[in-house]
Amino acid sequence: MNNISILGLGNISYELCLSLIKQGFNVFGTTDNTYRKKILKKLGVKIFNRNQLNNCIQIADKIIITIPPDINGCPVARNYEEEILNSNVKWIGYLSSTSVYGNYNGEEVNENSKLRPKALVEKYRVQGERDIQEIGNKYSIAVEIFRLSGIYGNNKNIIKQILSKNIKLIYKKGHYFNRIHEKDIARVLCLACSNKINSGIINLSDSLPASQLEIISYAFNIMNIRIPKYIDYSAISKDMSPSIRRFWENNRRVNNLLLKKKYGDLLYPTYKDGIKSLYQDYILQSSNKD
Repeated sequence: MNNISILGLGNISYELCLSLIKQGFNVFGTTDNTYRKKILKKLGVKIFNRNQLNNCIQIADKIIITIPPDINGCPVARNYEEEILNSNVKWIGYLSSTSVYGNYNGEEVNENSKLRPKALVEKYRVQGERDIQEIGNKYSIAVEIFRLSGIYGNNKNIIKQILSKNIKLIYKKGHYFNRIHEKDIARVLCLACSNKINSGIINLSDSLPASQLEIISYAFNIMNIRIPKYIDYSAISKDMSPSIRRFWENNRRVNNLLLKKKYGDLLYPTYKDGIKSLYQDYILQSSNKD
């Protein structure tokens, strides 16, 4: 059972594929992104186009679904049920989001918390989870759902935003959110594929909920750059796009005790660990260029 297919080779695909290949997996995946095809092929990933999901499923023992749901739920469950049934797939890892919890006004949520989706995209996530669970129940395939917090890593991070001067400090009293480093996502998913067949729901999140202002301020401090003045959320909320406003209207602290119990300590348990590592990498890369 060493053939794994990733349906949707997105932003986290490089770290994920690298970890899986190091673990001895034959990795397959789907994408139409030309740049991603090029770098992943160099790793040894067998790439299929997005319209070849059926071929990618048929070759797999395990699959990871990163393709987001749409208005009708999970497109993989909806359109490829027969292919999954006729394959050797024994485990499905499904990447969802902590957004399914909705707003908890800063209170803590865990895997048993009631789901309170309000926005349509949050409701799509909930339906996507249900669709893939139904496939698992119907055909006795283990399904493990990973609810991810905000993803950051080498390509998308606060250090790059500050250096590009593309950053705005916003403060909303009592607002919390969690994050997760792409290398922690890769490590956990690799363990999930390698270990005994697991199932259930798990929050893939760091251990320190924090405000945006705390996170950005920490980054400015370690970079030894003067912190600009912040803007109060109430002063600009009306001018925000719906997706940005949704981030600020959802307020929760995600509990990750089950994650640590099943898969051990995180590489970057807090935003401080992650930002510090990213800045050290930036310093190293800058010195090498000189």
